[in-house]
This record gives sequence, C-alpha cells and structure tokens, in this order.
Amino acid sequence: MLTSVISKLIHSLCLENYPCGRGSWHKTSLRECEDLDDATSEEEDALLELLRSPLSPWKEEVSWSPQALALREVAVKTPEILKGNFICSFFTILHIVDKGVSKIDEGLLMFSCLEELVLSANNITELPSRNLPKTLRVLELYANQIKSLKSVNTHPPPRLQHLGLGNNCLGSPEDIQYFTADLWPQLRSLDLSWSGFTEQCALIEALFALPCLQSLVLEGNPLTLTPSYPGFVLDSLFRLLYMDGKRVTPEDRLRFSGLAKLKGPVCEEAEVIVCIQKMKGVPSPALPLDEFPVISHSYSVSYEFLNQPQFQENTDVGGTSTNIPQNLQHEEDESISHTPADPLRTSRKDQNKDSNNPVVMNSTLKQEWAEVIEFNYTTTHRISDLPALKNFFLRGLWLTVEEEKVLSWPAPPAANAGTKTSADKKGKESTDTAQKLKDKKKKKEPVLNLIQEAPVRRTLSTVHVELKDLLEGKDKIQMECDLGVLLSDQNVRTTVTREKEQSKKPKEDKKEDKKIKPSGDIISSQRNITSSKGKGKGRKESETDAPADESSPSNMEPLTVELSVTSSALAMYVRESEGRATGDDIRFEGVRVWHSVRQMTLP
Repeated sequence: MLTSVISKLIHSLCLENYPCGRGSWHKTSLRECEDLDDATSEEEDALLELLRSPLSPWKEEVSWSPQALALREVAVKTPEILKGNFICSFFTILHIVDKGVSKIDEGLLMFSCLEELVLSANNITELPSRNLPKTLRVLELYANQIKSLKSVNTHPPPRLQHLGLGNNCLGSPEDIQYFTADLWPQLRSLDLSWSGFTEQCALIEALFALPCLQSLVLEGNPLTLTPSYPGFVLDSLFRLLYMDGKRVTPEDRLRFSGLAKLKGPVCEEAEVIVCIQKMKGVPSPALPLDEFPVISHSYSVSYEFLNQPQFQENTDVGGTSTNIPQNLQHEEDESISHTPADPLRTSRKDQNKDSNNPVVMNSTLKQEWAEVIEFNYTTTHRISDLPALKNFFLRGLWLTVEEEKVLSWPAPPAANAGTKTSADKKGKESTDTAQKLKDKKKKKEPVLNLIQEAPVRRTLSTVHVELKDLLEGKDKIQMECDLGVLLSDQNVRTTVTREKEQSKKPKEDKKEDKKIKPSGDIISSQRNITSSKGKGKGRKESETDAPADESSPSNMEPLTVELSVTSSALAMYVRESEGRATGDDIRFEGVRVWHSVRQMTLP
C-alpha cells in the first residue's frame, strides 16, 4: 500500500536518532541560561552540518520530497513538536517513484496539506478519488497499470490542475465519459500519452467540456496516426496553449483552421506510404561455361505490412506489386552466403508468432541485375485498425531481398507428321533445290525456341526496420538499409581454392627440403645469391605474389536498399531531444510534462 511505503521512507529519516531528536547530544537545558545562547547555536549548527554535508555518514536519501531534509532540521532544532499529525501535515510534495505501490489506501488522507503526488512507474490498477486529499493540485500516475476510470465516480480533488495518466491501459469508450467539467472543474494539464485511445472525435468532444484545459498530451495513442491529427485537435480545442509538450503558435491556428468540421473516415483511418527506390551491392551472377542452359537472374524486394488489402493502393511504376500472405509464403532452403551471418530469420519467426496482427508480404516487380537496380516502388496502405497499426510500428517491419533464377533449354525438334512416298519426293526435288538456293541467299538464322524450367527462388538477406519514431512525432522515416556483404558463388569458390593452395604450400616445401639436402658450401652460396637478389627481383616478386584481393568481404560493397515510410498525419510537432528514451526518462516523463507548464497552470 501507499501509506506503508511512505512510512518506511519517513522512518529512514531517523528523526529520533543522532543527530536528530532528543538525547545527550541535544542539551535543551542550556537554553534556559541566557549566557549560553551562543554555545547552543553553535551546537545546533554542527548537528545541521551533519545532515547537509554530502560526506556525512548521517546523510539520508531525501529526493522523494523537498520537505524531507527540512523535517530533519526541525527534528534538530525543535524535536518536541514532532507529535500527532504534525509529520503527515508537514509534507506538501511526495515523489514515490518505482516503489512497487499497488494501491492508494485511505491512509493518504492523513496528509492533509499534500499538493503534489507523483506515483510514476508503480503497479497501481485503479484510481480511487475518495482516498485522495482534497488539497491535491498535481497528480501524476505515469507508467502504471490503470485499466479503467470507474473508481473516479465520486468527487476527485476539486483543486486538481494536472492529471497524468500516460502509459496506462486506458482507451476504452467508457473511460472517455469520465472527462467532465463536474469531476475536473480546474484541470489545466492532462497527459494521456501512450494509451489506447482511438476515437478522436469522441475524445475531443469530451475534452472540449473541460473549461480550464490548456495543456494536452496525446502522443503515442493510435488516434495520432490519422491524417487529421493534430490539426483536428487544435482547431477543436481553441483554448489549448501546449500540445504534446510544444507551444501552440498563432501560425498553427491559422494553418489548421477549419479542420474541426472534419468527421468520418478522415479522423478514424491512417495512411502509410512505403517507397522502395534503389538497391546496390548485389554481386554479379556468374557467367555460364556452356552455351546452354541460358540462365536469367531477377531480383525483388519484399516487406511485411498489416493484412488489410482492401485499403491498399499500389502505384508501382511499370506494373503492380504482389501481396503474399506471410503464413503462405514459401521459404526456400537454398540461401546465398553473406557476411555477416543472418541471425534475424529465426528471431523474425519468433516475433511473428507473438504478434496477433496478421501481416502480408508486399513485393516489388522483379528487375534484372544491374550495379544499381531501380525499383521506383510506391504503395499507400490505408489502415482502419489503429491499435493494430500502433503495435506494428512498435514491432517494426522486416525487409527481404530475394533472387529468382530461371534455366532455359532449347526445345526438342518437332517430329514428322507422317512418311512420304517416293513419287512425291521426286516431284518435289526440283522445288526443294530452288527453295534451298533462296534460303542460302537470304541467310536467315532459324528461331530457337527455349523451354523454361520452374524458377528457383532464394532469400539473399533480411533486415529489421524500426518504426517507433512514427509514434513519437516523426512523419517520415527515410533510411538506407544495410543488409551486409553478399558473396556470389564465384567468389566463394575462389576463396576456397586460395585457402586450399595456401594450405598445400607448406607441405610441398617440406617435401622439397627432405629430397634436396645441399652441403654447407652450397647453402652459403645460395644465401649470398638470395640476399643479393632480395633487393631487386625479390621485392618485385613479393609485390606481384600478393596483389590486392578485391573479392574479399572487406573490400566489397554491402547490399543496401533505399526505403522510406511516411505517415500521412499532419505531424509538425517533432521532439527536439535527440536519442531514445531510457527507463529513467519514461519514469519521469509525466513529471517533465507538468513542470514544463507549471508556471502557466499554477498562479
């Protein structure tokens, strides 16, 4: 419970132990003597220094409340007043963060002067407003497990100005009905970030009834993926001064003017545009040694996306793309060698098993080999299941490069329809000879018919693409995906043969040493000859024997694919902070949102 955790923190202050409290170290009798006032003040200063010095062994952790250190100083100066409810009423700010609190109990009402309560990163499942002190002005519950607001059915603190409910399990239509002016008459700042709200129109209609709302955080909700966000919110809630932690300017109001009239699918659907432009780094196919079979290679790039084909629009240049359900996708056993090794295929399967949202593989048109393969592929996905799209962005997508090889053989000659008589043969001999002369003159080459075998497909490489930034304010992710260095069959064979030759050289040298054992004079003369030649030819031979190996993986160009994923939302509020949020950042996210607007909300 909450009060038990607070009691342990107060007990850790050691208010009755040295240097606090009453004891032989605290001489209250000296105060009765007017001549010893200076000595008493010096003694108190020494005790207070033990509380404040960072190197003091009596220094305790007091970051959970600004009043904690002040209370210890009171225990040094006037320990006799620490009676009854004085300690509980002394606190006005409490930060109980990541302490395993699961319930807000009635004991919290003893803190009659409490104004700010931060309970981030705990295990609280409900918000009983009857157990909250009426003096509260700030209540932060970021990163808990609150699943419903049904417990807020009685009158919450009437002076509450900030309510932080971000990163909880809220988002149902029943939760929206509790945002009323009767329950929150003075609420100025509301944090609903990273929740599950999808009905943008219903939520904004409820928030419009809050008369003092000036700061709103909706980042990370599925509704932020719609094209109408944040314009619809800003134009509807004209009293907002801060949106997702950024100041709303007059230019923003003018830009989104009139969007409050939008209703229907534009507020409830998301559009995601996927573009695949160029691919580089594919090794050139090995040339066949014989004339037949004729081998053709083609390449394509595929990626997975949510299975809602009825909302897809393919604008692939030169043709249409193919959508293959992932559960029906055939993975070939044959794979090409590449560096580094591909450990992502197993993790991809495990991750897809954990996901409840079905996905399909979308593929570009097949293109022939080139140093730079241009696909110019663009597809617009329209998604109505916003929670599924949010989970997909959190998981990311998998990008796969595939190769298709087709073998073609010449068609066998057609069999004669039947036997001809000798008379017919003689009658047509003259015509055949004339026809042969004409054919020689024209010198026409016969048309060769080829029969194709079944295509052989294999996966060259796979890479995982992070899409979480689309939920954090970015409207576009543009990157060059690095899939590693690929080794063609020819390069693999050459490297293997070189390794075999290098392993054979020392064995051959040992055999020659055993066969030829020259005398000492011959050996010395040979040493002189080799030493004289070492400056000239020897150096050239060493340089020619060790040429630069251009086929080694370190010198080869990696396989890269130009990919861009764009969310069609009217996002302009991009976070200024760089880097990803850590665990500590998540814990205090709601606290930072409140303190950024505290000067505005508090008189």
